[in-house]
Amino acid sequence: MLNKVEKYEELYRQFWESQTKKDKLMNPRLETKNPYAKNGAKTKTAPKMLKLTEDAEMLNKLLKKELSLSDAADIMNLSLNSLRQIKSVYKLPRTVE
Repeated sequence: MLNKVEKYEELYRQFWESQTKKDKLMNPRLETKNPYAKNGAKTKTAPKMLKLTEDAEMLNKLLKKELSLSDAADIMNLSLNSLRQIKSVYKLPRTVE
């Protein structure tokens, strides 16, 4: 048995959906092309993790050993900015590959 709030929510949802359909028919620009805007439902899956390059693998190992980026830059002979980019692109440090 539905209580008053549940009845109200169901009735409100039905009216909301019918009004949205009417609005879309009257104004086609209201039709959403964004998959995330469809009543909060996500239709796309999360992006897959990129495969690590040699530099990314090395940086991942160093970050797991709790080395700082500046120390890793000295070890790998790369600039600090390039390591920051590698870290953000490959979402390092990773625990599982």
